[in-house]
Amino acid sequence: MKKRLLAALMAGLLFMTIPVPAVTSSVSAEGTNPGMTFYVATNGSDSNSGTLNAPFLTLEKARDTIRTLKTEDGLPEGGVTVMLREGRYERTASFELRQQDSGEAGKPIIYTAYPGESVTLSGSKHLAKSAFVPVTDSAILSRIISPDARTKVLAADLAALGITDYGQLSRHGYYLANDLSEVPPMELYVAGEGMTLARWPNESTVQMDEIIDPGPTRRDPNGEVHTRGGTFTYTYDRPQYWTEAEDIWLDGIFGYSWEWSYNKIASIDTAAKTITLRYGEMSGLFKNWYPDFHFAQNLLEEIDMPGEYYIDRTAGKLYFLPNASFTASADPDIEVTMLKTPMINALNASYIDFSELVLENGRDSAAVFMGGSHMRILNSEIRNFNNSGVLINTQSRFYYNNFEGAPGTDHDIISTHIHHIGGTAVTLTGGNKTTLQPGNNAVENSHIHDFAYYHKAYNPGVLLSGVGNRMSHNELHDAPHPGVLIFGNDHTVDYNEIYDVCTTFSDLGAIYMNAGEQPHERGTVIKRNYFHNIGESKAGVEGVYPDNFTMGLTIDENIFYKMGNSAIKNNGGAHIQTRNNIFIDSKIPYDYADLYLGDEPDDQVPLNYMPKWQALFAANNNFTGTPYMAKYPELADFFTENRYYPDTNTFQGNVIYNPVVTRSVTTNVYGAYDKFGLVQYADNWVTTADPGFTNLAGGDLSLRPDAEVFSAIPGFPDIPFADIGINGKAGTTAGAGSYPVQEVVVYDNAVKVDRWKTVKLRTAVLPWNADHPALTFTSADPAVASVDSAGVVTGGAVVGSTVITVASAENPLLTAQVSVTVEAGDGVMDFTNFESGANGWSQDAYRSIEKIGGNRWYKVLNGASSLSAKSFSEYELSFRLKTPAVMGDNVTLYVFDRQAGSGSSRIGYKTRADGSSAWLLYNSAWTVLKEVKLPENDLLPDTEYNVKMLVKGGDISLYLDGEFRLKGNDPGHNAAGKVGFYVNNVSHMLFDDIQFKAPTTELAGIIPAEREVRLAAGEQQQLHLSFDPSDTPDTGVTWQSANPAVAAVDHTGVVSAVYEGNTVITAVSVANPLIKADIAVTVSNIMHETTFENGGNGWPVDPNRSISADPDGNRRYKLLNGATALLERSFTSYQLEFKLKTPSVMPDNGILYLFDRQDSAGSTRIGYRTRADGTSAWILYNTAWLKLTESVLPGHDLQPDTEYTVKLTAKDGDISVYVDGALRLAGSDPGHRPSGKVGFYTSGFDYMLFDDIVFSVMP
Repeated sequence: MKKRLLAALMAGLLFMTIPVPAVTSSVSAEGTNPGMTFYVATNGSDSNSGTLNAPFLTLEKARDTIRTLKTEDGLPEGGVTVMLREGRYERTASFELRQQDSGEAGKPIIYTAYPGESVTLSGSKHLAKSAFVPVTDSAILSRIISPDARTKVLAADLAALGITDYGQLSRHGYYLANDLSEVPPMELYVAGEGMTLARWPNESTVQMDEIIDPGPTRRDPNGEVHTRGGTFTYTYDRPQYWTEAEDIWLDGIFGYSWEWSYNKIASIDTAAKTITLRYGEMSGLFKNWYPDFHFAQNLLEEIDMPGEYYIDRTAGKLYFLPNASFTASADPDIEVTMLKTPMINALNASYIDFSELVLENGRDSAAVFMGGSHMRILNSEIRNFNNSGVLINTQSRFYYNNFEGAPGTDHDIISTHIHHIGGTAVTLTGGNKTTLQPGNNAVENSHIHDFAYYHKAYNPGVLLSGVGNRMSHNELHDAPHPGVLIFGNDHTVDYNEIYDVCTTFSDLGAIYMNAGEQPHERGTVIKRNYFHNIGESKAGVEGVYPDNFTMGLTIDENIFYKMGNSAIKNNGGAHIQTRNNIFIDSKIPYDYADLYLGDEPDDQVPLNYMPKWQALFAANNNFTGTPYMAKYPELADFFTENRYYPDTNTFQGNVIYNPVVTRSVTTNVYGAYDKFGLVQYADNWVTTADPGFTNLAGGDLSLRPDAEVFSAIPGFPDIPFADIGINGKAGTTAGAGSYPVQEVVVYDNAVKVDRWKTVKLRTAVLPWNADHPALTFTSADPAVASVDSAGVVTGGAVVGSTVITVASAENPLLTAQVSVTVEAGDGVMDFTNFESGANGWSQDAYRSIEKIGGNRWYKVLNGASSLSAKSFSEYELSFRLKTPAVMGDNVTLYVFDRQAGSGSSRIGYKTRADGSSAWLLYNSAWTVLKEVKLPENDLLPDTEYNVKMLVKGGDISLYLDGEFRLKGNDPGHNAAGKVGFYVNNVSHMLFDDIQFKAPTTELAGIIPAEREVRLAAGEQQQLHLSFDPSDTPDTGVTWQSANPAVAAVDHTGVVSAVYEGNTVITAVSVANPLIKADIAVTVSNIMHETTFENGGNGWPVDPNRSISADPDGNRRYKLLNGATALLERSFTSYQLEFKLKTPSVMPDNGILYLFDRQDSAGSTRIGYRTRADGTSAWILYNTAWLKLTESVLPGHDLQPDTEYTVKLTAKDGDISVYVDGALRLAGSDPGHRPSGKVGFYTSGFDYMLFDDIVFSVMP
């Protein structure tokens, strides 16, 4: 925004170079006639005459002197100026002003700082740094949880210093909660910065668990909401340390998102993990669509962050953990607030100016102006008031005056810096609600920020109420709730810059109105404001939000930039005119919310609003003959218009441009959400090209003279962007124009962190209120420890040390360094048990945390997926999985591995209609890389399992309840990405104790090459193992047979078949005997059998030799043209039977070979060949390819697309072939190989299909 920096700098330079002479005559803001001047000084006396050389001591003496002057002589021309000399004036009571203290038009009373000097009116007591000494009381130190804080915490004995009024923490919050509110308590400030009342968590919040007793609500009789509270359970462990604390308060949301509450803890049951509140919540304790949250405060135990403090009200001691401002200065400004009433309290006073003053450090408010006119605060700074800032025609909630006068008019706050205000910064009430005469009260050219830190709900930067008040040319930002609240009629909000508001709560707006029950309240104009960076990371936060049928509003020529939700949200309102606005990167430029629309008996309008509207109009004779009807003639049609589906809103001549943020798919062609098509549209321009900004990327949103928008929307106004916001400086002239960073501070020069764990660096800049306090963080070795932009250090995979450099973003030469040591730790990279939240796992209607039997599970519904918040490269994932009560056919569970973009490896579990199931490994293209079939469902209904997945490089393996299920390799795996789950064709799956751990070389599993082995009595076979992970050194095993009478095994894994039967051979890890692998051994005449339903079982599988499923689901072994397949097993004499299915086309010169006992020297071969003349032959070849026997057939023995049963017998050199039981070939090979592998080869055929391949002992 334009600050007119050049002009300000030039003025400052002139001021510094031209000496200011000593004031020897009166000075007046009016110019030519200075009038009379009195002086006040910190070293003055109220016995003095008030001259420059004999100044008064107090403002009261100056005020009383002016009263006498008025009574005796009247005000002089030019009025009276009271000049305060340099210094700090401690206020112990309000500066009271009444009608007799007023100035007159042309004769104002001016309270101002002496030119070039800084003057502060303070409501606090100053404490010397020397008053803070190390704590030695062991009873106190033992209560502080942090060992580090115990060595650093200081104490100041306030009681010994004569300070005994500390105030009390009290109930406050939304609506009736304020009935019990007392004057806010003492606060601590160091160098002007508010310190933090000790709290937990330090920065984040926690949530309620289960609601045991919702407690009373505001609707319960006899004020029960003020006498007892509800009870909830908690999942965090911290309260176990709070057993000695007696005055703990919770700050947060315990129901609706707008019902903020500050509630005391009545009791904690650490065994049952329950908290009972002292007071009831307005709607009781409950969970709703916006998450609840809270933190605990006023805990000596929780002092652990620099700047935290705690006041022991019984002992009169202040405990404080020093911050950078305290430590860096030999004499820091340390203050505790004392003043409990408004610093300035003016009733029916007029024509009084306060200028060039700093008002600070009060428990109540800075200024209250009731009645009167032309009271002004100019070029001043108002800061650190706990209750509120400036109240125009509104009294402090804690300091009521007997006031019966009319609301004041023409009061102004101009060019004033207002910040760190506990409640509303500026309240502008005034005007006549009967005649609609405007109040003309205004806040202009002021910088308002960091408000509503104590009263957090519905305490805006500016509150406009009554009739005809104004806020113009202000900069307003940084607040938990709305920036502006508007009630009443005919207010003007123009040329303001508003951003970074609504940062904590939801269902509100930067400008919020809720006037639906008072439809005659209308006429407000919101024009030429700049709204930006609002709601970008928080749902339910809007820009301009006329809620609940608010009506009669004009929203013209504003600029909305980077609005995370709705730039304008009109919730059922009418006669809201929205014209010539610019929307840039707004998710929903205009939202005509339909939640409350409808004419059914239980809809909002028929049920709640129409009766109130009818009563209102009846009580006011339909507003006939009133100023309301004259000014708002549409009121005459109020009940003839469609009140259930209003159609009087306009959205016309607006520009919508989304260069970065995608507009919501719910919006229409005009850029609006309008479900029922009720809004009147005209001349809107939705563009994909820059409409003509001077420099959008550089922050200059003015329009070039040749901007395309002027052609696209004829008559579109040239919005004067440079005029929006503050013109010049807000604050005192003598105050610093800028605050550059002077020093970067780290509180811990060295930190330790385990691998993959995090620690946040505690940093600061000096001065604390630097204009550009941003820091950058750089790690010298990110492999050892990385650091993010928030200063969170994450230990890497490497144990070691590195250095983090912290630098000022404004001045990178200003740095500090932190030595980081990364230790091995437990290797856990991330763990979530869902007892204290989701830890980054998504939560919504499809993914929630559910408590079952005292344990919390993460519930993922059918069709939903969820990904980890963090990315991983290599890891060991373990989790508990609980299945639902019903597990039908086609159930699917996927575990996504390292998803980046839309691609990832995937582990899948599937059930099938035939009752079988399978574990599968897919690549990112959904190609099955590995499949393990199981004859039954591996996951049973309503059963809990422990799942473990090992991921190292492309190797991925999975274990279920410690038993190996699958291992495969994805050569195209992502190097890193997110991990997560997907469930389908099942109601839900439950997950818990999700842990990611660094992979090691420790043995995880033993994987046998074959799970089942068939041998004939007398046969031997070498059993083969692989180990998971593949780089483990723990490969030693012992072998044992469950029944050596059936099959024995030696120490090398050679199994010897003894007698028909079944046994299990077990390989047991030497390093970890709990890890073992079982191999089922069957001794029978069947030596090897493969159905291909559960993989190749020793037959090679690749693109040329694959397992292919028929339409009926049966799997066969598919051998492509030119491919060979040999079973990884040797045979001597054997009988081979298999099913052979031919392709649909049988060519001439097709060849099928059966290799018999192939070894390194060759093999006997049985061949089937088709010939061009239509004949075919079965041929027996020796190892040299000489024909030993040939059987020629007149036609093709194997027909197209036909299944055959083929049998081959091989006993010594005698070989026979049968097709469908008929002998086709018999012969002998004297040079046969004694033992070897058996297999197939095809040529000329597109493919051949094989199934049910059985090797058995020769009968």
